[in-house]
Amino acid sequence: MKKKLAAGLAVVLAAGMSVSSVFAADKPAGEMTVDELVAAAAEEGNYFETVGMPDDWANWGRSWAALKEKYGIDHADTDMTSSEELSTFEAEKDDATRDLGDVGMSFTQTAIDMDVVQGFKPSTWDSIPDWAKDPEGRWIISYTGTITFCALSDVVGGELPTTWQELMDSDYRVSCGNVPSGASSQIAVIAAAYAMGGDLDNLQPGIDYFVKLAEAGRLDPGDTTYARLANGEMEICVDKCEYSSLVWRDNLKEEADLDVLVTVPQDGTLTTGYALVYNKYSKHPYTTALAIEYLLSDEGQIDRAYGYARPVRQDVEIPEDIDCLDASLYENAVTVNDIPALDEACQKVAQMWTEQVVPLMN
Repeated sequence: MKKKLAAGLAVVLAAGMSVSSVFAADKPAGEMTVDELVAAAAEEGNYFETVGMPDDWANWGRSWAALKEKYGIDHADTDMTSSEELSTFEAEKDDATRDLGDVGMSFTQTAIDMDVVQGFKPSTWDSIPDWAKDPEGRWIISYTGTITFCALSDVVGGELPTTWQELMDSDYRVSCGNVPSGASSQIAVIAAAYAMGGDLDNLQPGIDYFVKLAEAGRLDPGDTTYARLANGEMEICVDKCEYSSLVWRDNLKEEADLDVLVTVPQDGTLTTGYALVYNKYSKHPYTTALAIEYLLSDEGQIDRAYGYARPVRQDVEIPEDIDCLDASLYENAVTVNDIPALDEACQKVAQMWTEQVVPLMN
């Protein structure tokens, strides 16, 4: 099989074709055993690149370390928004440098419409809920999370607002990230809409919320990053799920002895998922397929749990030693699994934000 694959690669490269065409012409990865994928990945050089999957987001770093330990696979990531990830796949289709991405579930149809993703069904396919996967395997949600508030304890005097309304009534500057192109930022606006009496069909209350903040000079136009939180540049961040904010909490305590407060807004928030998207033009198709196989395995799903994300597979036993937020905080969280409706809502939020909020930002 190795000789056959190597010969196939040589023919394709000589002909100037994309390596992804080997994926279709040779034995499909979905028909391979794990051992066969391991051998094929070795022929590719045991290397692949991701976008939007940094070590401290949903504990991806633990999975990259596991892939290195188990299979000798090296990895690199470039952090991007969901929109940027898909645009990169499209822009580099003639000479792809990236293989796998992780996009907000509202971007899954966009990925299909752009025709930049290919299908792969891991061996755990049947245990993934139907709502969380494309029938052809072109995207697979691997975890879910819920929008939280987070801030340095010193910045908020040891007391974090617990509702969107309480946050509005405070004097804090609010960071919501890149709403026009960031999935988590768009979800945060929709979460605010629910808290203010709206829903997926009535987004204006969420936009109005941020219009008021912008008019008051309280809307931070910068990116929502770990470094900015650590440096005190962000007062209260509202566009991160617990798989980011709780990791920030742990890391800042360990690295700088800084206390970070995290809570779930009690007057309304949103629980959504992120989906693996497999670049149609990947130059490392077998390595990428092996990575997806691992990420949807029991071990890979437990990696997500240790990063405070909720594994999409319900048949995985979660370790009891994970310091999660109290379950009672999630009572008013709305779980969205209507992907077309969420996709439409996010597109509207991006447009409404650009038209109504951006002109007021300073």
